[in-house]
Amino acid sequence: MDQRESLRAMLGGAGDDELVAFKADVAAVLAPEASGFLVDPAYGGRILAGDGKAGLIVAADTLVGTESEVVADARFDDTLDLSGFARAGVAAAKLLVVWRDDGRTAERVADAARFVEACREAGLVSIVEGVVRPITSPTREAELVSCARALGALGPSLYKAEVPYFGRGPAARITDAASAVSAAVGCPWVVLSSHVERADFAAAVEACCRGGASGMLAGRALWTNALSSADRRATLAAESVPYLRSLSTVVAADARPWTAVP
Repeated sequence: MDQRESLRAMLGGAGDDELVAFKADVAAVLAPEASGFLVDPAYGGRILAGDGKAGLIVAADTLVGTESEVVADARFDDTLDLSGFARAGVAAAKLLVVWRDDGRTAERVADAARFVEACREAGLVSIVEGVVRPITSPTREAELVSCARALGALGPSLYKAEVPYFGRGPAARITDAASAVSAAVGCPWVVLSSHVERADFAAAVEACCRGGASGMLAGRALWTNALSSADRRATLAAESVPYLRSLSTVVAADARPWTAVP
């Protein structure tokens, strides 16, 4: 639930108060069902302040948009007091890395290395999320592996990756691609749900877990159904909670335990 300008767009150009309210609704209904909850400090500060929720994760990235992309790049926000978040009970921090062939790969890897070290010093679990851009490319799946190899080599606690082939096509093909990520990354990893159709996500999680993923860190697949609801909390409780529970069952059955990663 760390979306910022992308969530504003999904809510039809909503103001800041509406972003805060939507995040609060999702947290109230879904956080008790989850082992972790990711939120940004700009609009989710009230959630990060506590309320007894376990596994809080703070987004430690500054997102950069362009006219054509809501999130075209990201960088480590080193102005955040990560030690302060740790003292407040936050468990982890997350950094988004936009992986694209624009001559700035080394710069992004160095930025991620600073993030991992800052988390280590603060006593936080470090989560590095690599997303490949452009979204469609004939070499996308190979780039997923290259990105995982480069960012995994930095030693994050957890890596967060996109689903190969967007969860489409034969499950065996997705599992094979996930196995390649597992071989490259060198640390536990999970999948995100962006650009995967909600109807395809459970099967995609299963296929990736069979390829060595240790679970999921998902957002849009869980709560986009409530964006236009007149009673968001009721919709989340009636539809999203059972969906999250079904995904958790898949993970419990098929995921590689993070403790089993060499």
